[in-house]
Amino acid sequence: MAEQGCRSARQRRSGLPAWPEPSSRKRSLPVLGLATAVGAAAVALLGSGAAFLCGSHLGSRLPRGGSRLVACRGKGKAAKEAKWEGATITPRSEDWSAWYLDLIAASKLVDDAPVRGCKILMPDGFALWEGIQRLLDPKLKEMGVQNAYFPLLIPVSFLSKEASHVDGFAKECAVVTHHRLRSVANAGEKGGPLVEVDPESKLAEPYVVRPTSETVVWHMYGKWISSYRDLPMKMNQWVNVMRWEMRTRPFLRSAEFLWQEGHTAHATRDEADAQARQVLDAYVWLAQDELCMPLVPGRKSNNERFAGADETYTIEALTQNGMAIQAGTSHFLGQNFAKAFDVTYLNDEQKSEYVWASSWGVSTRLIGAVIMVHSDDDGLVLPPAIAATQVVITPFYAKDPEQQAALLEAAAMLKDRLVAAGIRVHLDDRVGLKPGIKFFEWEQRGVPLRLELGARDLEQGIALGKLRTGGDKFSVPLSGDENGGPAEAVSAALARLKGELRERAEALRERLTFRISSREDFDARIKEREPGMLLIPWGGDDDDEDRIKDETSVTLRCYPLEQEAMPEGQVCPLTGKPSRLWAIFAFSY
Repeated sequence: MAEQGCRSARQRRSGLPAWPEPSSRKRSLPVLGLATAVGAAAVALLGSGAAFLCGSHLGSRLPRGGSRLVACRGKGKAAKEAKWEGATITPRSEDWSAWYLDLIAASKLVDDAPVRGCKILMPDGFALWEGIQRLLDPKLKEMGVQNAYFPLLIPVSFLSKEASHVDGFAKECAVVTHHRLRSVANAGEKGGPLVEVDPESKLAEPYVVRPTSETVVWHMYGKWISSYRDLPMKMNQWVNVMRWEMRTRPFLRSAEFLWQEGHTAHATRDEADAQARQVLDAYVWLAQDELCMPLVPGRKSNNERFAGADETYTIEALTQNGMAIQAGTSHFLGQNFAKAFDVTYLNDEQKSEYVWASSWGVSTRLIGAVIMVHSDDDGLVLPPAIAATQVVITPFYAKDPEQQAALLEAAAMLKDRLVAAGIRVHLDDRVGLKPGIKFFEWEQRGVPLRLELGARDLEQGIALGKLRTGGDKFSVPLSGDENGGPAEAVSAALARLKGELRERAEALRERLTFRISSREDFDARIKEREPGMLLIPWGGDDDDEDRIKDETSVTLRCYPLEQEAMPEGQVCPLTGKPSRLWAIFAFSY
């Protein structure tokens, strides 16, 4: 699986947009601090040149010890200006990279871990991953895929069995070399460490901390598959993996991340390729229909293909700053792993044949893509399908104790009705806080719908709804039957927000997709602050692709699956060669 990337880090750049207004200002990504020292402990690095992000750059924007409220006086606008200490968000138009890091800190999604390059997913951040699981897992099971679990540690020798596979991952692997520690005598008196690696515990064969699981899966498939009756075999696991990254960024790239990885074995080539495409369709449904992202489904070039695959299918998402993110991949592996691990079966004629394979996965990288596609200068904007909290109810303060009790009781009853309908709801009963302070907090945290309940609203039997995407407030009944009650009104409001996000995404893709007819057009476009996706009638080969990447840092993201007819006599504007396929080029994360 190649979802987090298996090649050496390339030069990256970032535009700094204010969405949806276009601009022309440019700024490169900040140079990130690197650390190259790895202690003489049980975890070592395989290969050379490994490096990862120091805590100094990223940690400066993540909350230490949580945020706290800064009180303010006044009403209306003054109350709205109340904020969480340390939660200021840099505008996108000022610094896109700072905006992204500030937003994640302000919305309490991620914090620094004591392990460099790793992050802690806080409850709201992990809930986004749970939302993705909740959507995708049933789709996979409908295909006959079963969930399983394979070991975190993989023998180093396994990676050597598939040459292109080990080439793709060798420099990113963490390796376990010893199996125990020992106490250090009189360490406390000397002020040194209390434990150290026991040199006598060196393993006969080192283990790799799982960078992906093809090798161990195919080792086991070789034991489990013997006959055509065992096929197809389809397994998936929801796990963590580890790959040392030179430049980390929350959700997008980190040393450890979460993903699902599926592995299937089939009797025929067509079945395996069809499986890879079927999963890609599920990823398109997840990312485009449910997460409301602007996508281009496509096929990777030879240079960008997953190590060990015959074909890699991808969904490429477009962010507000005109860059691409590989949001999910599905691979047709051919018989490469079957041959490497000698996985054969007896067909119905009792002849031995190698099986055909697919593998596929999405990771927490998808969360970073969602954030970059939808969020704004006020904070997170989330599709309702994955929001940890879909609705927040905010009862107002009332001077009269009985009236206050009635407001809180009505708010609790409203919550119960919505929860019973399967809606994720939080009741913010901190009536001592000014409404503007609470509104500010929940907007930053990306809750799709806010329901306000004051004394006058209670008299009318309604709450006032406000969508995170803006617009006028609207009435939501506090009671009523299924066809006219609060659950129906709230569900309709969440559906409207989802529709708005999809419309925005489509408009973004239309605005930032450009047909390139000459090298001059190409060079001019990539200098823009929002370069976008560049649709090119491509005629180059692998060497041409490498040359363009080296010259510009722009990569061939994919060949779109939907290919329009190529005009007769069309010449590639970047190579001067006859055009073969339409290709998407872009800067990417």
